[in-house]
Amino acid sequence: MTSGEGIFADANILVYAAIRDDVRHAACRNLLKNPGDTLLHFSPQILTEFYSVITNPKRVTAPFTPTEAIEFIEILLSYRHSAPLPITAEVPAILLSLLKQRVVRGPRVFDLQIAATMLAHGVSRLATYNGADFKDIAGIEIVEPERVPEAM
Repeated sequence: MTSGEGIFADANILVYAAIRDDVRHAACRNLLKNPGDTLLHFSPQILTEFYSVITNPKRVTAPFTPTEAIEFIEILLSYRHSAPLPITAEVPAILLSLLKQRVVRGPRVFDLQIAATMLAHGVSRLATYNGADFKDIAGIEIVEPERVPEAM
């Protein structure tokens, strides 16, 4: 499979997969563990955002220890369908193009970097619960995992 195939996971997918009592936990964990016959993509930015959120007591009610967060990331990276995408030389040019097309301030720029990374690698599907942040970006298709109860 080439990098252009698959689905890119936003940081919120990783966070919800890690938080067992969240209503989105089962759907997100399912996506990470079994994305079907496709590759599961993410970038160093996504792993950094996940670590930042999951270890921050101001962002989650039961934060992970740094060791727990690292172990979660290592498990994710060990999946045979896991396909991290690097920040290539093309990403900055695509990011600048996206910035010229819309007015953004503050942390919204990080969403554009996600989009730029995806577009640089030919990945069009983005799993996220923040679809509104990406709705106006040509070439990005939002996929929201179903909210299903955890299997007993």
